[in-house]
Amino acid sequence: MATTKRKYSIVAQSELDYENPLLNGKKIRKSNGKNKFKLDLLSRWSGDVSNTNQYHPSKNKIKTKSQSTLSELPDEILLLILSYLNKPSLVAFSQTCRRHQAVGHHPSLWRRIDMSYKRVDCEQLNRLLQRGTTTLKMYQTTVSNLKLISIEPSFLRHLDLSSTVASNEFLVNILHSCRSLCKLSLESLQLTPKVIEKIVLNEQLETLNLAMCTGLTLESIQSITNKLTLLRCLNVAWTNLTAATVQYLCENIPRCIEQLNISGQRHNLTDDFIQSLARRALRLRVLDISDSILLTDQSIISLRLHSRLLTHLSASRCYLLTAPGLVTLKLIPTFSTLDIFGTLAPGPLQQLLQECSTRIHLNKYLFSNIARPTTGVHRTSIWGLRTRL
Repeated sequence: MATTKRKYSIVAQSELDYENPLLNGKKIRKSNGKNKFKLDLLSRWSGDVSNTNQYHPSKNKIKTKSQSTLSELPDEILLLILSYLNKPSLVAFSQTCRRHQAVGHHPSLWRRIDMSYKRVDCEQLNRLLQRGTTTLKMYQTTVSNLKLISIEPSFLRHLDLSSTVASNEFLVNILHSCRSLCKLSLESLQLTPKVIEKIVLNEQLETLNLAMCTGLTLESIQSITNKLTLLRCLNVAWTNLTAATVQYLCENIPRCIEQLNISGQRHNLTDDFIQSLARRALRLRVLDISDSILLTDQSIISLRLHSRLLTHLSASRCYLLTAPGLVTLKLIPTFSTLDIFGTLAPGPLQQLLQECSTRIHLNKYLFSNIARPTTGVHRTSIWGLRTRL
């Protein structure tokens, strides 16, 4: 019975709507075989408020434009996005169209490059340098010289060629293309007079790492000390220098030198040479004289009297040094770190540790970081600058 009343009430309401003058343009038709009415929405004006409970899906629907594609972005936004890509992805992006190629070759995207442990040829390297690269890491990179070509002038300021597998012709060519180098590392490479000649053309060079290089002669050291007058960090450790060469280096090193590594000279570094070095290099802050078995406490006295800015001394395996002589280094106001691995026996070492003040760190660094581009766990950086593959 309730169902019947509900049915007729709906029909009655529909009949009232049929006579409603507000239904402007609405047409009621009877459905086939049923006592129900339906509304056909032919038109609807903005002031129509009848049948507000009915659902009209297209009434308030707003048609929006499709999302912008990558090609519609301005170059500035596109460069910001591309700066987060690695170099293989950037190369793939540049091959999609001409505009992407122009944007992908922007110098800001190629300023710092890491090509370590890779195999490249001179042509690829030449194209890379023409994109405005300023920081290049080529640690243990193998360079193919099958088609050796000259390298165009570059914008390089930081160059790491440590342990690079390449010919002397390549070294001469790439150094010839550099005129504004600030930091250079040629660790473990064979040096020739032509290579030295190209190095000293960068007169603004501040950091030079020649550790474990072969071929350094007295003439090479003369050229370096005479022309690189702005040199602040120099590493010539384990380079098999002669006694005459070591003496010339200590007596004529640039006065602005702040960090020097002359370790591994064995019998060729004496107390007199250290005295000459201390009198000339008054700005010296970090010094490594490890594995020089002829040095005595007289060298420590010379450093204490003249190197008043010294903060870090490495004298590992200098067996003639004594604890009473080393403890006098605390009289230098700025001194803070002393590395003497293997120099003293456990007893004198413990005595030295007790006599040193709390501000002096003993045996803190096992290896020297002077002028070296990559140290510790920071394998993706050179001289503190992050490089990316």
